Amino acid sequence: MNNKSNELFTTMPVGRAIAKLAVPTVVSQIIVILYSLVDTFFVGHLNDPNQVAALSITFPISFIHC
Repeated sequence: MNNKSNELFTTMPVGRAIAKLAVPTVVSQIIVILYSLVDTFFVGHLNDPNQVAALSITFPISFIHC
């Protein structure tokens, strides 16, 4: 496995290596954003601004905890 990680940095072109590392990161961030939007959408249907405020405060804290 160490040989594969060395291959990424030694033989692969820079643009391809960046793309190989960046694509999974971008996809995971899009998934997190979509989760946040959907969660806020459903909580927003409760018609209570305090619930949305609570979600806005606790969502980032839950990611710090992980």
